[in-house]
Amino acid sequence: MINPLRMRILRCGLLLFCALVAQPTRAQQATIRGFVTDASTEQPLQGATVALRSDGVLVSAVATDGDGYFFIHRIIPDAYEIVISFVGFEPWSEQLQLVGNDTRDIRARLVPSMSEVGELVVEADAVGGITTVAAGLETIVPRAINRVPVPGVSGDLASYLQTVPGVTLQGDRGGQFFVRGGAVDQNLALLDGLPVYMPFHVVSSYSAFPEEVVDRAAFYTGGFGARYGGRASSILDVTARNGNKQHPSGSVSVAPFLSAITAEGPLVEGRVSVVLSARQSFVDQLMPNFLSQRMPYRFGDRFGKIHALIGTNHELSVTFLDTDDRGDIAGTKKSVFGDAQAAAITDTSEVAWDNRVYGGAWTFRSERLPVVSRISVGRSRMTNAFGPPGAPERFAPIESKEAGIRLSWLLQRGDIAIGSTVRRTELEYLLDDLFTEYTTSQETLLEVQTYAEATLDALADRVSVNPGVNLYSLTERSQRWVEPRLRLSFWPTDRNGRHQLNASWGIYHQSLTGLTDERDLANLFTAWITTPEGEQPMRSVHAILGWSMRLRPSMSWAVEVFHKGYEHISAPVFSAFPQFTTSIQEARGVAYGADVRLSFEKHPFVLRSLLDGSLSYTWSNVEYEAGPYTYHPAHDRRHQVNAVVRAQRGEVGLTAQWQFGSGLPFTESGGFDKWYLLTPDVDVASEKGIDRIVYAEPFGGRQPTYARLDLWLERRVERGRYVGTLRAGALNLFNRANLFYYDLFTFSRVDQLPFIPSVGFKVGLR
Repeated sequence: MINPLRMRILRCGLLLFCALVAQPTRAQQATIRGFVTDASTEQPLQGATVALRSDGVLVSAVATDGDGYFFIHRIIPDAYEIVISFVGFEPWSEQLQLVGNDTRDIRARLVPSMSEVGELVVEADAVGGITTVAAGLETIVPRAINRVPVPGVSGDLASYLQTVPGVTLQGDRGGQFFVRGGAVDQNLALLDGLPVYMPFHVVSSYSAFPEEVVDRAAFYTGGFGARYGGRASSILDVTARNGNKQHPSGSVSVAPFLSAITAEGPLVEGRVSVVLSARQSFVDQLMPNFLSQRMPYRFGDRFGKIHALIGTNHELSVTFLDTDDRGDIAGTKKSVFGDAQAAAITDTSEVAWDNRVYGGAWTFRSERLPVVSRISVGRSRMTNAFGPPGAPERFAPIESKEAGIRLSWLLQRGDIAIGSTVRRTELEYLLDDLFTEYTTSQETLLEVQTYAEATLDALADRVSVNPGVNLYSLTERSQRWVEPRLRLSFWPTDRNGRHQLNASWGIYHQSLTGLTDERDLANLFTAWITTPEGEQPMRSVHAILGWSMRLRPSMSWAVEVFHKGYEHISAPVFSAFPQFTTSIQEARGVAYGADVRLSFEKHPFVLRSLLDGSLSYTWSNVEYEAGPYTYHPAHDRRHQVNAVVRAQRGEVGLTAQWQFGSGLPFTESGGFDKWYLLTPDVDVASEKGIDRIVYAEPFGGRQPTYARLDLWLERRVERGRYVGTLRAGALNLFNRANLFYYDLFTFSRVDQLPFIPSVGFKVGLR
């Protein structure tokens, strides 16, 4: 329960906010809303610019979302011209005479342009926000996701994130992402504001966020603003599409790795829509053995969203997500000589997890006041298991229920927002390893986050400032912390100029900790715990500085440096013996580095083709101090290179992706001993005991380097509203033996995914 004092403070804050904004209006204000579509295909146009002008002077401008929808309100009654434009289409305009309390619905159908667009296409695409990077924030839309192919036909957000500087993967399998020195448990993924505790699939190219359901994603590799809390490293905030409110559409794709079906359309035309998506892998059935390596991986996800426009000022949405994953992390083991071990099919090193997320949100836009309010509720649950199906050795569920409110006061140049989120989390784990005593635990954690933040534009829009503060409270423990945050962007000339400087800084606390066995390579099991009562939660301080420059209309580059300092890390007490320990010690750490990226879009290439892509390099260093040890943790990748290049000519595209990473740290073997279960009837003089490995100092070794080249050829055919896509290619083209798992006890190894050809097709109705 929230204590009465906290509730009184929150109520007073809300009353004060309403008093500040409740200023008399000079006249009843008007609203414009509507949809923008392609007249030839009826496809919604995301990112179209909707400009409202009065006597040639720009009054307001917004961009359409993934469903082609836009909304402009707080318009003073007068005569206006609305102009809607999109690259490759003829501009659309209409004269409007707005009166008080007027709500005007617009249906704009843009006609494709027959003229040559040339460099205007490139410039408009860059401004439209295909990808923007600003002090740890990367804004991602579906067009960007589609540029990084995966086995199958559609794009996936997980594959795109692998190209972001500072993101480190444990391997091709396992879905473990580390972001700029942060551990897996320090990342938070949100879908429509709801936590998804394990959003990535067992094959790391896939996540719960396919291209078809993503409207936009904000990926903070650090320095995130005051509205986010409870995590110490990164935030992935995914907004799902609301669905086509004009006509039915959808797609069906078939491929061995992942087949999918998506359907959407209006339940009430122009008002209520639904989006449904289901994906399932068949690789374990169609390709159970490939190049002497088993493929025991099965995964899938189901998604649904209903969105409704109620009246002129209300929106209601309901979101549902369900995922499931299971795989044998050992695959086919190989001996130290590289020979496949046929008995590996009896391994019990299976890992499984699933997510179930559902919730809803109500949004209200006031006509009389410049206020937008949003109330949301939801529930998220994830279970993680390790061991044979039906009898796991380790089992750990985590479940949270939350409610939140956000009020935004719209200014002429920015906005001010206050909000609060209450989240109650239940955690449990069960451990029953061979060398570990049977251990169980159940905990609850009540977190309250109350924040205020502003986005302000100044100096003729050359400066954007985003200050904020988050009050993070553990009410049942009577603990609270103040977390100031600041983000800043500066354009020396104007926002269309060549240069942009960005900076961010903030303090963050995290009371949830994910325990793993730090000695394991390819450890995919996490047991969640809370900071012991009376002790300080994990604390981190982020600082990021960046500079980006447009080299030419089709090419730009960006460089960022970052520093993350950590205190009060809950680290397992290191033991030389093989056991999953729940004993905790306090550690501190630091992560710092720099990355540089070169991006190009629609750059003229050979044979009248256009070139898209990016090349990035990241250098980083992560170091922990715990007890007597100073070490580099398992996610300290010192050097990383990512390159994606796509050549497009007409309906045919060729994409190559190359990844390289220096070796990750691991704990080496220090020898062997005998283990005895010491009961009164055990005679150590005659019992043989069980062989057991003894580990050396933590993370004293480095794994081999990782490298992979993927190649994809794609043909896309568009005929009116119908779209067909055929994609063929291969993962790990040179069949490089990248290490995934090495058993220090039996001296056997498991490699990453081998050379895997893939072919798939997709048929869609737009």
